[in-house]
Amino acid sequence: MEQLNLFDYRKDYTFKKDNQIAHYYDILSETDDKIIYSEHIDPKKDFSICGMDYEEYVDVKKKDLKNLSYDDILNYLMNFKKEERLDKYKTLLKFRDIEFESDLFTWCGDNF
Repeated sequence: MEQLNLFDYRKDYTFKKDNQIAHYYDILSETDDKIIYSEHIDPKKDFSICGMDYEEYVDVKKKDLKNLSYDDILNYLMNFKKEERLDKYKTLLKFRDIEFESDLFTWCGDNF
């Protein structure tokens, strides 16, 4: 896990992998008012899926966290396999009755 400091807010990679087809990475990050967990796939150039990007995310407003901290969330996520993290995180938020926004984006980039 690699932690980055960006504008005095935290950003932790919970997963990073590269292969000949794509760059895969999952990030827990914060802004002044949100904590965001997101999973990404960025295809590499010269492949049939080139330009098709993927991001699935969960945003929680800090004011709605009910005593759950960034570190609590990070530790919780790291207790699960990569494939389980998103669903387990949503389950935790629902169990604690914490409002969140989640969505899946796919889009075609201009890297052809």
